[in-house]
Amino acid sequence: MIRHVVIFKTKEDAPLLEFKKRIENLKNFIPEIKHIEVGVDIRYDKNPSDFCVITEVENIKDLDIYAKHPKHLEVIEFIKPYVIERRVVDYNV
Repeated sequence: MIRHVVIFKTKEDAPLLEFKKRIENLKNFIPEIKHIEVGVDIRYDKNPSDFCVITEVENIKDLDIYAKHPKHLEVIEFIKPYVIERRVVDYNV
């Protein structure tokens, strides 16, 4: 199992709850997704990121399918204008 974690810092006007809804809805279109969740920051830390996406897939092949899936790319295009910074970690679970 591979866990794909992406952390975003966004512009102030970013519609974070809409991001959450659209990203979590990807599980209805991409069968390779075993688990997906979006966490919106609660502003506890002094230097927070704004939200993170945690996705689990079975293997690298499935991660590649997820990454290139048209529905995933559609969500990326919606989010992209708001993104200031993006960080990724992929690891075996």
